[in-house]
Amino acid sequence: MMKSATGMTERKRKSQRVRQAIMEHWRSLSDREIALGLQVSNRTVSQHRKRLEDEGRILPRSESTQAVGACQFEVCTSAISPAPLNDQLYDPVDESEPSFCALVENIRENGILEPIVASGDGYILSGHRRHAAARCVGLERIPVRIRHDVSYVGDRDEFLRLLASYNRQRVKTTAEQVREEVALMSERSCSRVRRFRRDSAVVDGNCTVALRKRKRRSAIRDKMALREAIIKVVQDEQRNWPLSDRSVFYRLLNIPGLVRNDRTRVPFANTPAAYDDVTNMLTRLRLDGSVQFEAISDETRPVVVWDTHRAAGDFVRRECDQFLTGYWRDLLQSQPNWIELLVEKNTVASQLRSVAGKYTLPMTSGRGYSSLPPRKEMVDRFKCSGREHLVVIVVSDFDPEGEDIPASFGISLRDDFDVSADRLRIVKAALTAEQVRSMDLHEGQLSKETSSRYRRFVEVHGDRAWELESLTADQLREIVEAAIRGVLDLDAFEAEVEREQQEQCELTTKRRRLRETLIDDIDDLD
Repeated sequence: MMKSATGMTERKRKSQRVRQAIMEHWRSLSDREIALGLQVSNRTVSQHRKRLEDEGRILPRSESTQAVGACQFEVCTSAISPAPLNDQLYDPVDESEPSFCALVENIRENGILEPIVASGDGYILSGHRRHAAARCVGLERIPVRIRHDVSYVGDRDEFLRLLASYNRQRVKTTAEQVREEVALMSERSCSRVRRFRRDSAVVDGNCTVALRKRKRRSAIRDKMALREAIIKVVQDEQRNWPLSDRSVFYRLLNIPGLVRNDRTRVPFANTPAAYDDVTNMLTRLRLDGSVQFEAISDETRPVVVWDTHRAAGDFVRRECDQFLTGYWRDLLQSQPNWIELLVEKNTVASQLRSVAGKYTLPMTSGRGYSSLPPRKEMVDRFKCSGREHLVVIVVSDFDPEGEDIPASFGISLRDDFDVSADRLRIVKAALTAEQVRSMDLHEGQLSKETSSRYRRFVEVHGDRAWELESLTADQLREIVEAAIRGVLDLDAFEAEVEREQQEQCELTTKRRRLRETLIDDIDDLD
């Protein structure tokens, strides 16, 4: 009898020892490895593991048949836990937070309705707050959906990426968002395959173009007054560089008594010949150094230059210098209406880019009557926003076409893209008849009689027209900003600005700490 009791005690101790070892090592060791460590048979370990799986104390292996759904099981609350890496991404659950307290009460009343997602080795991918709430309530068993293809022990990088992916929808602090985005950086983006072959450095001489003999430009003799006036206008507008030829031309029209030619004394007027004089003179002045090249731009002739690096170290150093410096908060996200800026000309759009950026306002350069794709894209943005009204602020010339653009654009949005008239607001910010009268602009030019809208414009406004370049860049920005603020909920806007400032401070601190870590290994790439 004594031997029998002793044998039962030994078997019980052995059983407890096996169960304890499995509970400690089931995530990282196989049955065989546990059996070797305990000096017991594989069968003994497998039997005890099966009992623990049935009890819900550990997660079933992928070959188990105990699922109550597609990879879904009911297990003990203690069988799963947050991964140690979870603390690298997210802050601890605040049990005093009102939303968490509400979650606890909901689970107390209804249980966990949506299963928690865990890796095959028992670490939570999604449902950390539900798991914490279940522990607070004292639930013994909870539903778990197991991802047997994921293992924290087997592949921590993949686990971390999935952990961040599963929790994209969470409301997070700025610090959590930064940590999450770093975790989601794709390694594949660092080894993108080049798709362009490099051309041979040898060029077939038969294909080259022979150059004519050098031709010297004639000296400037009879247009010195115009020359000096152009230089002064360009220097006075330095804060608005780069300027366009046309904007310089309109500044010159406002100079009383200016002549095209010193000898013939032909007045400088709003004519094609005078405009040609200005473009020619600006070319000469840039070539002789009187006007800096960067002072004048040509928005109609874009140039593409590829962003390349001499070595990987240069690239990494620049990325570290610019790390976390490009954050812009959507300052219009609290507005009841969706607001966009429509500008008739590229040259004017470049002057208004800073104003649009200040309010994070989408800006479309129509280059006259906007083509179909930009209109559709604007409507798509509006529909995705879910806002009450689409407000389009238009900046166009005061001429037959410029006056027609706002109405024509609105009609297209209504008739071609089904934006109902009661949800559409078109506002012309500039250039208007009132602005022409009140701002003492030059005499303007004759409207084009060939325009199909000429007669209607002349009947209302007369035969004189003014382009946007009649205004200085400062005047135009002031007018457009006033129009933008006139359609904004300013209290909501200022609240977003304040929140952005707070976030920028947080990002500056994070950037300093993370940059110090990132920059340590740069020299290894040189």
